[in-house]
Amino acid sequence: MRQKSFLCDTGIQNRSDLKTTIRLGFFCWYVLVEDGPRGITGVDFNEVEMLLHEVSEHGLNNYINNADFLWSFGYMISLFPYYFGEYEQWEAKGKKMLKMAHELFPDEPVYRYSYLASLPNTYGKHGDEFQRLHAVLDERFKGEGVLSRYFKSVWNHWHGD
Repeated sequence: MRQKSFLCDTGIQNRSDLKTTIRLGFFCWYVLVEDGPRGITGVDFNEVEMLLHEVSEHGLNNYINNADFLWSFGYMISLFPYYFGEYEQWEAKGKKMLKMAHELFPDEPVYRYSYLASLPNTYGKHGDEFQRLHAVLDERFKGEGVLSRYFKSVWNHWHGD
């Protein structure tokens, strides 16, 4: 949990740092979703979930008009809303956040694909959008951190329509 300690310490010191908020929120979400990814032992999942709630609340209070925040947290919330609160309420909130990010930057492929894929009855109907997303994937997710590796892995292993 070395990364968690670092991110928590950094997050406490940089409460106004959007990038830290997104990374810390994503790390907590990832640990919960993956039930403790390989290499992480001794995880108190209740503590991680409480931290996710705190980071989410901080983000919602400070970055609600920022497309990167809206997209990243909208993605996490819409996929696994029960980690954030009441399922139906948070699922709707996550999808609304994806829509807001897309509306702020309608031509941004990551926001556009994520929003369109969140709509009901659209599975397999966005091959062209996926190709646009795939074209910017390496540029958009340059780093080697958990967030970049996750999205490159998820979207590189799915080949679209």
